[in-house]
Amino acid sequence: MNATQRYASQTVLDEIGVGGQQRLAQARVLVVGAGGLGSPVLLYLTAAGVGQKMHGGRIGIIDDDQVDTGNLQRQILFREKDIGQAKAAAGAHHLECLNSNTQIHPMRDRLGIENVLEIFSDYDIIVDGSDNFSTKFLINDAAVKLGLPVVYGSVLGFEGQASIFWAQHGPCYRCLYPHPPVTHVPNCAQYGTLGGVAGVIGAIQSVEVCKLALGVAHCEERGLATLIGQLWISDARNWDTRNLKISKNPMCTVCGIAPQKVCLTQSLSAFCTSHPVAMLDLAALEAMHQSGHDVLILDVRELHEWQTKHLPNARLVPLHSLLSDPTVLDSLDSQKTIVVHCEHGARSARACQYLNENGFSTFNLIVDWAKIEFSTT
Repeated sequence: MNATQRYASQTVLDEIGVGGQQRLAQARVLVVGAGGLGSPVLLYLTAAGVGQKMHGGRIGIIDDDQVDTGNLQRQILFREKDIGQAKAAAGAHHLECLNSNTQIHPMRDRLGIENVLEIFSDYDIIVDGSDNFSTKFLINDAAVKLGLPVVYGSVLGFEGQASIFWAQHGPCYRCLYPHPPVTHVPNCAQYGTLGGVAGVIGAIQSVEVCKLALGVAHCEERGLATLIGQLWISDARNWDTRNLKISKNPMCTVCGIAPQKVCLTQSLSAFCTSHPVAMLDLAALEAMHQSGHDVLILDVRELHEWQTKHLPNARLVPLHSLLSDPTVLDSLDSQKTIVVHCEHGARSARACQYLNENGFSTFNLIVDWAKIEFSTT
């Protein structure tokens, strides 16, 4: 396909030009999360010619989840036929159909302390499309350690935020939010959102990625302002928008120290509670059953998530109910080991903290839904 014709609407712009298009093609961009934010980011970057094979560029996708029916309302990268498929693989297929010259690198992995530095080292720009605080703080800290920019986005209900956190040129995420919140903050699966709101924020993130790919000096010369040091906030209920200036915090515990001294952590308990959260996988849970442990499995997701899929013998107690209704605690047997799970581990970590503080013995169960037989009844 004729690249000159394909990208003509971009190269005709004085702010981009042929040289700028080549920089887009050479960019190496990693999108963390292929959900409501990651979907439009990936589509727009691929369509714009970012990460072209022949120019040594690439677009990476890291997401360990699989497509389910509830995703289709806002995660526009996927189709009905993708239900049950790994998001990374299904997304890569659709992106390759959109632009066969793009180098797409799908990773069906959970981003964690053990792999984040190795994965990030292969990219120049990181896009935060995650939906939980533990991942957002991990992304930030690893990016600061490696000197990488993070194109941030967040959506809840009708509200959205976007920014660029880059310690070498401005504040990092911790300059704005030093620590994760102690109280539970719902994500889109719990609180809800209109798909188009996620699309707006994702589109802004994709534009900011392109600006970074063009280069800071290029943007300054051509009059392109980035969101470095700014937090763009929008409320779609009345389209009230604000652009807040964020200052770099010289006392920041991450970007205020030498990058090599940054210590990575992903457990929310490391920040906001003295009660550590022990992790568990399905194999370890089975071993506990085999050894005769008296175990209670709590599913702290929402009812509509439970109705889609759930573990056999689990008890549904949505996190907001656990935290707000004292009678729920009274109904739990303190003599049992309580194993808590959710979709990705953030809500269950908060539940474990709360239960630990109230004298229960807990484990945070990390579930790989693709590898188990689950119940839908």
